[in-house]
Amino acid sequence: MNKNLKFLYLRRVKIYFILLFLTTGNISAQSNKSADVLISEIEITGNEKTKDYVILRELTFKKNEYVAPDKLLELTEQSKINLLKTPLFNDVSINYEISDSVNVEITVKVEERWYLWPQAAVYYVDRNFSNWLKDKDFSRIDAALGLEKYNVRGRNEKLKLYVLFGYDEELIFKYDNFYFDKKRKHSGALFLKQLRRKETTCAIENDRVKRIKLTDNYALKSCNITFKYSFRKDILNIHSYYLGFEHRSVADSLLLCNPHYFTGSGNSASYMFLKYIFLNDKRDSRIFPLTGHNIKITATKNGLFIFPESEINSLKLKGEFSKYMRINKNLYFAGNLTFQKTTGKKNPFFLNTALGYSSNVRGYEYYAINGTDFFLLKNTLNFKLLSKRTFHIKFLPWDKINKPYIKIYADIFIDAAYVKNADILYNEQNYLTNKYLYGTGAGINILTYYDWLFRIDFSVNRQKERGIFLHFEAPF
Repeated sequence: MNKNLKFLYLRRVKIYFILLFLTTGNISAQSNKSADVLISEIEITGNEKTKDYVILRELTFKKNEYVAPDKLLELTEQSKINLLKTPLFNDVSINYEISDSVNVEITVKVEERWYLWPQAAVYYVDRNFSNWLKDKDFSRIDAALGLEKYNVRGRNEKLKLYVLFGYDEELIFKYDNFYFDKKRKHSGALFLKQLRRKETTCAIENDRVKRIKLTDNYALKSCNITFKYSFRKDILNIHSYYLGFEHRSVADSLLLCNPHYFTGSGNSASYMFLKYIFLNDKRDSRIFPLTGHNIKITATKNGLFIFPESEINSLKLKGEFSKYMRINKNLYFAGNLTFQKTTGKKNPFFLNTALGYSSNVRGYEYYAINGTDFFLLKNTLNFKLLSKRTFHIKFLPWDKINKPYIKIYADIFIDAAYVKNADILYNEQNYLTNKYLYGTGAGINILTYYDWLFRIDFSVNRQKERGIFLHFEAPF
């Protein structure tokens, strides 16, 4: 066989196999498609305020989509979880019916919450409730008047307006979750906050906050404006970008307490910041998760060279990874790893935070530990003591509030952490940095409707200090 004939023969063989592969693939695809069922109808009921497309955005299936019959239960259960994770509904049920061998009709029934909440409340101003309870200082509380409106325009938008007076004099405006497109992938938020305090934290001594209190002047004044843009390509993944500005000024007395409160000279600083947050949330609940996972990665650039006199210029990276799993019918495990790394120039005092703020070792609630870098490991075993019990308060005519429920879990836990701080002066006044910290104990978690959680922990730390602490949120 000559060279040209051999080439033509091999070419024909290649074409034959390509055609055979494509034909087989097409037959296989048609075969799989014929085995699937078609979601021919999605009916939504119970949504008096909420727009249909807001609910459809949280579903893991779409109308006129083919799905495998054995996947229907999984898809509807995950869709129910997604809807309950929004602050819109007290209850959700999703049922499906295969009307014939091909078509499936799905019914989504929701029970909406009460969305308008006028506010007249009293708040503690410490880093956590246990800190305030320890001192029982009633001057360290705020009285607030305000308004919270959820599900504005039926689109899951949130509006908050507060005026606080007492320990703080504060004005807060927040308009969140307004979307720019019909597919609800692009959204924005606006935050405005103005604060004045006559008493405020000026330093950390013996790993506890030290405060300065003035009577004839404000120790701290600040103004913050932030715009957020979020991109939600799919249900589980959200990319958020923040661009913000803060101006902060303090009294001369505060600088006498801590000359390093600012990195630059003077008693005020203005700076811009840019923040990015990636969130992958596959938890079964945003209040007290038992299964799934949560990944949150944050990068914050403080100082964008617009106000160089403030000398604020640093990059902070923070990662939070949580895993929740069911061991048996009544036993669940939860684990969390959090780490932080800061690069660049030294942060000012009010930006140089580590543990005792949004992240904490259980057993160290009374402490504040500042530093540039840290890691934190938390482990919890949750035991179900009481399954969900719903009570019908018949004398209340409003279905949105007359069916409270209660669930109770017990837990045992152990936490470990390490905070790095290279500031020699700070380390001379504090002893919990650059050491491994441990905390262990047990607790009770009580959950009820409208996202209320009461958590009581008994814990022991590395210093063998024991305490009972009350919290109003899950540990992670």
